[in-house]
Amino acid sequence: MADKTFLAASELPPKPDPVSGEPRPPRAPGFHKEDKPPKDQDRDRDQSTHRMPTPPEGEGRMLEWYRHSQRNAITAGLGALVIIALGITLMQGFSPLWMTAWWMWLIVAAGAFVVYGSFRSVECAVGAEWIKVGKAWVRLYELTEIKAKHRSNAIHLDFKDSAGRVVVVKSDDIQEDRDMWDLVYNGILHSVIAGGADTNKLVHSAFKVPRPEGWQA
Repeated sequence: MADKTFLAASELPPKPDPVSGEPRPPRAPGFHKEDKPPKDQDRDRDQSTHRMPTPPEGEGRMLEWYRHSQRNAITAGLGALVIIALGITLMQGFSPLWMTAWWMWLIVAAGAFVVYGSFRSVECAVGAEWIKVGKAWVRLYELTEIKAKHRSNAIHLDFKDSAGRVVVVKSDDIQEDRDMWDLVYNGILHSVIAGGADTNKLVHSAFKVPRPEGWQA
């Protein structure tokens, strides 16, 4: 859909049917991973169907999901190991003597393992009306709060729905799949324009979410 600063409720794209998932939303703005390869060619993506996440109880079927592949997680872990080792060497005045202490390698390995685990633990799934990250989930068309926040080196999206459920997710993780982002964005759009969800400036600037028609600061 075209980028707009303001949007009327009458201009909202339709909601997908919770059973069929159709019609799919239009391509959403605010997508930052245009260089992603097709799903079946994405080597950073876990393609194993036996570990697919399940929908929240009582909700419609899952339409899209994403988990980092083991290969991608190992690469990230090894990268972290190198960075941590270089950081310690720099702190020691470029002296490699710390490498002779076996317990220092335990610290380096622990840091690398944490990074590896963080990649493998992220599991995002969406249906027509919901998003689930790990075990936490919210209804996308009943969001009451949508906040974008800088944490570490990434932008995170904090969602809260009308039932008080909360999901916090790194925006990069839900943009690993183009179709997933389209579904999530459509829910955000409806919640903001038709539902009056509370937002902050970063939601609108980073992800090109329009304000409700007639909105005033």
